[in-house]
Amino acid sequence: MSLHVQKQWIITPSRLPSVIRRCPKCGMKTEFKNSRKFRVNANGRLIDVWLIYRCSKCETSWNMTVWERAEAGRLDEEEYKGFLSNDPVLIEKYGNDQALFARNKAETMDERSEYSIEERDTPFPGSLEYHMEVHIKIPAGFSLRVDAILVRQLGVSRNKVKTWCEKGLVFNHGQLLSPKTRAKDGMMLQIKKEVLTCPTGDSIIQIK
Repeated sequence: MSLHVQKQWIITPSRLPSVIRRCPKCGMKTEFKNSRKFRVNANGRLIDVWLIYRCSKCETSWNMTVWERAEAGRLDEEEYKGFLSNDPVLIEKYGNDQALFARNKAETMDERSEYSIEERDTPFPGSLEYHMEVHIKIPAGFSLRVDAILVRQLGVSRNKVKTWCEKGLVFNHGQLLSPKTRAKDGMMLQIKKEVLTCPTGDSIIQIK
């Protein structure tokens, strides 16, 4: 990774969380998978929006409430159109929203290990104060800790990342980070490090 160019890490869940609930047709708890479809009902100026889940065994549907009896003016116009067209961005947003699951008293399966990270160059020069500066792009509602991202991308141990944080070497836009901090869209990870170069030209990252 260049010392002078900022990067972007684009985090994409490989699978949206499923819901575990009792299926009335199967007569037992089963996995309900996200159908990637919304259901919208407009009654006058009141709007209901649900995200549809289906039993993996019999296809019985369960609707998770996104909006209930909401006045039309409360909904963003573009988002409302997205509900009608099953916008994939909104599917990802609400299909990963843990607060929404909690409001619906929905038990979710943990799919947090199923995600990919794509690295891209940016045109922005990096600060000489840091070895690494990375812009994070992550879907709203997708819960992932900063240390998990660094472990995966840098090939280091979780304890190593914890040590970096304890030594005050990991930042978000100049503010010190805890390894347990949850990644947010727009976050910029900054790490102060010393880079040594092997005879082969490979870079080895060492803490100061």
